[in-house]
Amino acid sequence: MNLRRAEGLLILSAASTLALAGCRDRDGSGLPRRAPASASSGGPAARASLAAADVSAYVRGRSREVALMRGALARLRQAGADGAERRAAMRSADSSELERAGAGAAGLGTAPYRALVARVDAVLLALGPSAGREGGSSPLPAPLTADEWRLLDSLRVNLAVLRYRFDAAAGEETAAP
Repeated sequence: MNLRRAEGLLILSAASTLALAGCRDRDGSGLPRRAPASASSGGPAARASLAAADVSAYVRGRSREVALMRGALARLRQAGADGAERRAAMRSADSSELERAGAGAAGLGTAPYRALVARVDAVLLALGPSAGREGGSSPLPAPLTADEWRLLDSLRVNLAVLRYRFDAAAGEETAAP
């Protein structure tokens, strides 16, 4: 299987997974179910705790992770069969390293950054895919605007897609004879 086809399949798989994740909170009626009101589920407590500083820190941290993941993917593609370069690219895409860099860019320690990412991602997923659209049915928590929701969600999705692409490129080249 060529790399372009593998990437296409992985992107399709990622999009399907994300679409299913957006539908997981729906019952047979197609209406959203109410999530429990806990901070970890993206319920009212999590929404109330989402401050402007949280949004800003998330954007800085996730933007840094996306940039580093793009760099790691480019480095992996340029490495070809060079084992040392491939290992260096693999180290640069290590999720712990990316998380530390994201935390640094956000101005947080690793544990608080991890908690922030979990909280913001839970809010994004709880609001669902219609939240960023005009006339969306999910009310956005203050101070989050529709544009900010789209930015935050695009960072989350971009990072997931880049990780899939990296894993595909790493797997395909190591599986080649």
